[in-house]
Amino acid sequence: MGHQVVLFTTSFPGAKPREMVDGIQVVRKGGDLFFQLTVAANIRKLDREFGFDVVVEDLNKLPLFTPYLQKKPVVVQMHHLWRGSIFHEAIFPVAFGVWFFERIIPLFYRKETFIVVSPSTKRELCEIGVEEDRVAVIYNGSDDCAADVVEAEEDEGIDCPYFLWLSRVHRYKGIWTALEGFAEFAKQHQDVKLVVAGDGPLLKQIPAWLAERGLTNRVELLGFVSAARKRALLKNAVALLQTSYKEGWGLTVVEAAKLGTTTIACDVPGLRDSVRNGETGLLFPAGDKDACAFEMDRVYCDDDLRTRLEDEAKSYADEFRWETAAELTLNLLQDALIEHQVEQVADE
Repeated sequence: MGHQVVLFTTSFPGAKPREMVDGIQVVRKGGDLFFQLTVAANIRKLDREFGFDVVVEDLNKLPLFTPYLQKKPVVVQMHHLWRGSIFHEAIFPVAFGVWFFERIIPLFYRKETFIVVSPSTKRELCEIGVEEDRVAVIYNGSDDCAADVVEAEEDEGIDCPYFLWLSRVHRYKGIWTALEGFAEFAKQHQDVKLVVAGDGPLLKQIPAWLAERGLTNRVELLGFVSAARKRALLKNAVALLQTSYKEGWGLTVVEAAKLGTTTIACDVPGLRDSVRNGETGLLFPAGDKDACAFEMDRVYCDDDLRTRLEDEAKSYADEFRWETAAELTLNLLQDALIEHQVEQVADE
């Protein structure tokens, strides 16, 4: 929108230290483990080079403490707080560290504006002590929402009805809930498959689990899929399974809805915002495989229910657009800059 943007992020094998991507100057250095220190060592150098007006901190797991590293105004972007869900993903010392750092956010970000993507995350920030008037909800859009008509290719690789699980294959994403729920559902429905799309550390453990239960031919593990394949899978699924223990919003829910597919999701922060229970999809208690199987059965067996949920989901998804998110975000960045300039004048 006419502004210079610099993205400072981690590097990876084969990455260029610097390159322009879609008009954004990307600067890469260091890895994930010590990124806090990398930011601390480089943010002032980057400011001297580019002359920032405002800094946006993407606060994910560990704060970067950017208000204390430089003197420009800071806006904090957050998708979700981990809170107790981090203990489903990481070993105790690491999980405790993330949990602890989240608890002290209000102590180190006393006046900064927070941008979150759901009312659930706003409530959680307020619960740990961030003032409500400093938290703005700006919903994610959807890549597919930019077009009036979305064409998704037919997926010829799957020859029967299927439920789709689409995510990074991590423990906190609830992959075992989806698999165990499908195992129960499959006892009564021999003609339905579960398709798992996505890569991650747990993917290699799933084949042995399936073999033990005689489900090898009932569950397809696709690994990472292209954007075109993803759209085809979403469009043709009976429903999307979203079994995460925690989400900031649930972007795949909106992507599925835009393509006319409803979602069965865990009743957790974020997902209870992107899924309107009984209207655009169905919610069940997180980790409850029997409840997951029950909702899968309802959607599969009741054509009228599924059609109603699909229609309402598609209508709801049309409300979320990246253009709207960008405009609202820019307004907050400009407000932060003006407030900073007023404070500087007052101090003089």
